[in-house]
Amino acid sequence: MFEKVFRLDRLRTVREWLVWQLRRTDDTIAELERQEVVAARAVRTAVASPASGYRLAVRRAGGAPTPESVHRHDCGMAGKHTRPLERDQALRALTEDGVTACPYCRPDTDLGVL
Repeated sequence: MFEKVFRLDRLRTVREWLVWQLRRTDDTIAELERQEVVAARAVRTAVASPASGYRLAVRRAGGAPTPESVHRHDCGMAGKHTRPLERDQALRALTEDGVTACPYCRPDTDLGVL
């Protein structure tokens, strides 16, 4: 009789441990799923809205900086001295202000300026 009671106690202990392990596993799964949602949201936001659509490269030779060329935000030819431009600002710079478009990244094509 003692053996049956002892065995039953061991099985209950194992069951309690398994329930605890299952709760921990469920909590870990929930946390990883939450992290995936946050990461996917961050990727969608980064793709939907780049840092700033365009950049204006400026020449800094003697006196006030003068606009040199408009680049896409990811263009490596923009150089060090740039400032961010929104879409409408880049369009205005290319059409009204006479700033040239970068021949490599072609922001004028993106903006529909031919």
